Amino acid sequence: MLFRAILVPFVVGSVLAGHHDEHPAHKTPFQYITAVNRTQPIKLRAKPVCGSFSSQNFTEVNTGVDLNATKTIVTFGDSWTSNGSNGTIPFAPIVFPPNPSAGARQGNNFRARASNSYVWVENLANTIGAKLINYAVGGAVVDLSAYNSTNQGVTYTSDNLLRVDFIDQTNLFLEQGRFLSDLDPDTTLYTVHFGINDYTQYQVAGGDWNITSSTYLRQLGILQANGAKNFLIHWLYEEYNVTNAFQDVIQQGLQAAHAENGTNFITVDFFNLFSSISAKPEYYGYNNNTCLISQNFTTFGCEDPDYSIFYIPGHPSGTTHEIMSEYTILAAETC
Repeated sequence: MLFRAILVPFVVGSVLAGHHDEHPAHKTPFQYITAVNRTQPIKLRAKPVCGSFSSQNFTEVNTGVDLNATKTIVTFGDSWTSNGSNGTIPFAPIVFPPNPSAGARQGNNFRARASNSYVWVENLANTIGAKLINYAVGGAVVDLSAYNSTNQGVTYTSDNLLRVDFIDQTNLFLEQGRFLSDLDPDTTLYTVHFGINDYTQYQVAGGDWNITSSTYLRQLGILQANGAKNFLIHWLYEEYNVTNAFQDVIQQGLQAAHAENGTNFITVDFFNLFSSISAKPEYYGYNNNTCLISQNFTTFGCEDPDYSIFYIPGHPSGTTHEIMSEYTILAAETC
């Protein structure tokens, strides 16, 4: 199944529609992916479980973010969110022939997409017509200093790439100051998706979740101090006692930020979606769990990854990323 991508110009210095540059001759045009025509064989069946924002436990809620008003998305996270661009313009995903790298840049400074198509945040941006600035990096944690496996200096992922954290990603965003002056707080959405690798590293050698939660909230505070008013927070797709407790702390921190300065939040619980898929995958249209046994090659894979929940182990397929985006939008609209 092929994609037909539509390329439109991206201009550094004019990130948002409506921004006027006094020196248009100095603009540098780029091309970036904004839309794609595709047949989606997997159908979203789950519904969000909306809760109260005042709850002491993490839940699904929208305190006032208007996705329809969003013109730019700035995103932070791990391989579930990364499109390999690291703040630059991503390559289009290669979906035929199947390629675990899906066309994104590779090497110590760039990760490939860990899927066979667009990741959820690209689908979200395409759906609402927003520009995307993506700082998510595969293998990232909230804070490298929180875990005994990552706090002894420079560390690398299992595929020998430099491991980074939320702090690194925020710093890079702030260093790219050309974006900041163009970001209208009222039409810019900041998305944050961490925790999978935090749990993995905690399992490896232990760590301190208090550092993780403190850093997470501190980075949100830094972004707010630099103009962020609207956030989308994803809760983990799996449940563990330590991650549930961590997410409860974050939920309470979001309440404090909203009360103090009116920052708005969408919170979306991917556990609700993935537990529903796991319980009855055929109801969604799936006929396979994981397409490829490794991220390093495509042999011995499934016949059609569109019908697999995961493309490579622990990483959603392109069709799953599509319903992740649909579920996120549904939560934003109904909660």
